[in-house]
Amino acid sequence: MRCFYSQSLNDIESNCVSLNVADVHARQLFRHAYRDLSDAPWFGQGLPKKLTQKMSGSFVTDSVAVDQFFESEYDASVKFSLKLNDDSLVEMVIIPEKARITLCVSTQVGCRQGCVFCHTGRMGLIRNLTAGEIVGQVVTAQKWLSTNENWYERSSKNPGALISNVVFMGMGEPLDNVDALIKSIEIMTDPMGLAIAQKKLSVSTSGHIDGLEKLLARFPRVPVAISLHETDDTRRSKIMPINRRWPLAELIEMIRKINILNPRGSVLIQYTLISGVNDSLQQASALADLLEGLRVKVNLIPLNEIEPSRFQRPDEDGVALFRDYLHSRGYRVMVRYSKGLDIVAACGQLIS
Repeated sequence: MRCFYSQSLNDIESNCVSLNVADVHARQLFRHAYRDLSDAPWFGQGLPKKLTQKMSGSFVTDSVAVDQFFESEYDASVKFSLKLNDDSLVEMVIIPEKARITLCVSTQVGCRQGCVFCHTGRMGLIRNLTAGEIVGQVVTAQKWLSTNENWYERSSKNPGALISNVVFMGMGEPLDNVDALIKSIEIMTDPMGLAIAQKKLSVSTSGHIDGLEKLLARFPRVPVAISLHETDDTRRSKIMPINRRWPLAELIEMIRKINILNPRGSVLIQYTLISGVNDSLQQASALADLLEGLRVKVNLIPLNEIEPSRFQRPDEDGVALFRDYLHSRGYRVMVRYSKGLDIVAACGQLIS
């Protein structure tokens, strides 16, 4: 049995054609699944019997199930542990913001990149998620939100809103699973389905150049966030092994290419500040030099600590000095104080 959420609208239309059924019914199925949040979208009214029989005998919609969830006492973020059909576990996080609700989804069980300050990287890679398991996280979050109205009142100025933004920043390196990533984006952005605008997505990568090439060939304007974290190849390779394959010079050229492909957008540079490792003013200067002439926004992330680790979070004064220096050099820069710290749901903390 295949997962319905792994099927694009074109895939479902092809099923209709093979049954000699009008392809308008494919759009009905998408509406039942993604607008009505039906557990069995083929049982909606007005569908031909032979189509419902075909769908119920070929597809399932239970590839992702909530195992546990934890709500932050401080910012109403909610972390979910999700069980997959093979009993693997992944995590996703709902993040409330002033006028939107962001969902952080996972693309892999574990991660093979091994960034030394990231808890997920300690797991190694167990397996990739399918497109259906990625899209299924969004559907699962939508269903949870639709039945937890009290959460809206505590967390959002837009009561009743569902997921408005999706960030591929959970467990895994999304571009190590680029084919499933691309298929999931195709399904999420379909106007007949979840109808999430491309500009409301963000794909985070540790610097996977081949994956970026493939992603941008299909979605040249999808927002990209690049985890940089260092400005010197030797030092970056020590904390981010991916740098040995794609060094900084190649990554900077890739950013230039993205600037050309998306002339109205900018690349988000993620820089985790680690005390005594990459948080000095000299390194702030080197970062400003490295990014010179590029259309970027810098997102500084004070390290989210988790035991056991030899790394520590810098103090607030040091973070402010780093931020202010970059601002003085003309960069758009913000400090991201991650939500969900009390439930171990912040950047680099997810693990199953």
